[in-house]
Amino acid sequence: MPLHWFGVVLPLDSILDEEVSEMPRTSYFNRVAVSKDPLLFTAGAPPKIERLRQRLGDLTGCRVLEPGCGAGPLTEHLSQWVGPEGHVMAFDSSPGMVGRCSARLKHARNILVREGSVEDWDAAQGAWDLILLFRVFPHFQDQPAVLERLRSFLAPSGRLVICHLDGSAGLNAQHAGYEAAVQRDRLPGRAEMWAMLESAGYEVLDGLDEDGDYFFSARWGLHA
Repeated sequence: MPLHWFGVVLPLDSILDEEVSEMPRTSYFNRVAVSKDPLLFTAGAPPKIERLRQRLGDLTGCRVLEPGCGAGPLTEHLSQWVGPEGHVMAFDSSPGMVGRCSARLKHARNILVREGSVEDWDAAQGAWDLILLFRVFPHFQDQPAVLERLRSFLAPSGRLVICHLDGSAGLNAQHAGYEAAVQRDRLPGRAEMWAMLESAGYEVLDGLDEDGDYFFSARWGLHA
């Protein structure tokens, strides 16, 4: 039986010789990275990606930080959206995913791909117009701490966006059926996410959580 991961159909034989349930999170994603095309968008994703582009607005010339970039399926779009005058810094804690993302985007001149975690990342503070957490927020062990840390990276007019191609109920149900490495990784519901952002010092600009759609946009409240 194949393993379905974020819209990817991943054959179990690509997990090699270890049980996924015994692997720590980073090792698990390293294993996912060796699949034929990890984190590939499904056929139904393009309209959702276009919806995201419209919600983000004109990103031409923007400086975008993308933690948890994975194999870079959205990073590729971000490169186009910011244009030659913009810049995308994408990073991931999985060396395997970083390798796949780097190979995928090796010809893009406005992207840097690096290995690292949000908890340890030394990004330029106050320098980013957009911090985009795409399909990664459930995998942070201390979500409030991550929100507080990212706040200092935002430019005065910058935004933090947390988004998924599925709502929290559907995504959490999927995770519950996965292996132990990720089955407890939760995406907060609308009220919980809203409160978490406000507690971390953000002003919430938009918050949506429904079947097939999850989108939160916020800015640092002190800059409002």
